[in-house]
Amino acid sequence: MRIGLVDIPGGRKTQLTPTPLVGGVGIFLGILVVSLAMPGLSNEFGSLLSLSALILFIVTVDDAKELTPSSRMLGHSLVAVSMAVVAGVELRSMGALLKQNTVELGILKIPITVFATVGVINAVNMSDGIDGLSGGLTIVTLSFIALLSYSNGQVLTGSFCLIMICSITAFLSLNFRRPWQMKAPVYLGDAGSTMLGFMLAWLLITSRQGMTPTFAPVYALWFLTIPLIDTVNLLIKRPLRGISPFAPGNDHLHHILLARGFTVVQVVLLMVTLSLVCRGIGLSGISADASESLMFQIFIALFSLYFLFGDRIAKEPQH
Repeated sequence: MRIGLVDIPGGRKTQLTPTPLVGGVGIFLGILVVSLAMPGLSNEFGSLLSLSALILFIVTVDDAKELTPSSRMLGHSLVAVSMAVVAGVELRSMGALLKQNTVELGILKIPITVFATVGVINAVNMSDGIDGLSGGLTIVTLSFIALLSYSNGQVLTGSFCLIMICSITAFLSLNFRRPWQMKAPVYLGDAGSTMLGFMLAWLLITSRQGMTPTFAPVYALWFLTIPLIDTVNLLIKRPLRGISPFAPGNDHLHHILLARGFTVVQVVLLMVTLSLVCRGIGLSGISADASESLMFQIFIALFSLYFLFGDRIAKEPQH
């Protein structure tokens, strides 16, 4: 309360009491303590932990003092540039999205990496609208990265994902609603969702590096399908309505489902289930050695359906 790191009731907010925004700090400390106790992990992911601490600090200040959207985006971009330039974690290829021709990024690899990283950060951040949703979606993605990492012999990456999953699960024990806990005593905060988005972007990009990439770039779309489709949909539609794409609103998918009469718990479980289905499609594509261009076309078709008919779902009255 003294430093303002609480979510105060009022406006669009539904809680009745000030709620601590320290979930992200708790998750990071859990990951950090275990990683430092395991030298292999701390050596492999030291740069990730350092930059995650930086972005956590920047956005924790935002949670307490409410920085402007431009300041927030500048912070995200600077950390993404540091990831690409200093740590060498960068997208060098988009894979064979166009039939058999691999799309090499060349001199565009740094700006594309920054754009992709900021995009993932905002996709995860925008899913943090109801208790347990952002954490649940992140766990689903991390589970599939861990599975593929272990299957490709990348034990350190798989282990780091499991540590993240355990730390997020500990947070969800305080954040996810249950019959005996109908309100969350702790929130993730923008700092937490931003940090998780950055960590996911890092892990997805590094999965493409090395002599034996874990999966093709197109599958990153399938491992982030629900938050990514929802975010891109709004980034296109909001400016067409004369609204800032980063303004708060009630037009996210989880808001639409709440308006249709679903409870918070039902919305979280439904969206996590949809995420599992989409990641299952991605895993099936990897197992079947499907062409990257085909998986990209299917993803674009799925996005187009939501873009064209998502508003109709929102407007139809509940029966």
